[in-house]
Amino acid sequence: MLSYSREGERMDTLKRHLPFSGQEGLQELKKIAVRFEEKIYTSATSQPDYLRKISLKMLTMETKSQNTMANSLPANSGGSSKNPPDTGAGV
Repeated sequence: MLSYSREGERMDTLKRHLPFSGQEGLQELKKIAVRFEEKIYTSATSQPDYLRKISLKMLTMETKSQNTMANSLPANSGGSSKNPPDTGAGV
């Protein structure tokens, strides 16, 4: 189904986004990857469609992860300011 390097890239992406530990966790991650691949493969109408769907799913995972990380940063990470936040009410 996949070339080894592509499969490795997908596993790397899953490792970054799904928590796992030890060999048992790694085996579970591989099962998730196989189910993920099979689902995309069976829904694809052609090879280009398969590649588009799988790329879009990987990109979505990356984007969600980046948004989650950005949202978890403190609201005022630039230092401690004694001024209240600007609400735009004085305009």
